[in-house]
Amino acid sequence: MSRVYVINGSAKMIAQYFIDEILSKMIHEDIPRLYGNSAKDVIFHMDSAPSRTAKLTIQHLKDHRVKYIPKEIWMANSPDLAPLDYGINGNLKRIFSERKATTIKGLISVIKKVCESYDTAEIRSTLSSWQGRVQTILDRHVVM
Repeated sequence: MSRVYVINGSAKMIAQYFIDEILSKMIHEDIPRLYGNSAKDVIFHMDSAPSRTAKLTIQHLKDHRVKYIPKEIWMANSPDLAPLDYGINGNLKRIFSERKATTIKGLISVIKKVCESYDTAEIRSTLSSWQGRVQTILDRHVVM
């Protein structure tokens, strides 16, 4: 799993901040660490938050030759097709519910510990099923 990125509570998540504080670190540190020689094959799929869809962000991805799924072809509002929704969030919610934090600092500590120890094989399995799930929806012509 990529590292946990904790954002200053007073920060405004504009494109430049997202690029500087998260995206660049993911591209240059997390992805190579997690995928090694296969890092060039990673395809980014982000949500539709303005900082992720901004022209500046998209240009940064292009400038660094990062493959990504453009927002124009996202299947919005479909939990069956969002890897975090169908494969990982439920487990994380269960784990977090077992670990009670009473302060922001404690919450950040719990999140970091859980993410550092989360089973990478489970994440990869979930992600590898994504293409098949999308294809099944397309084959069945389901309208969302």
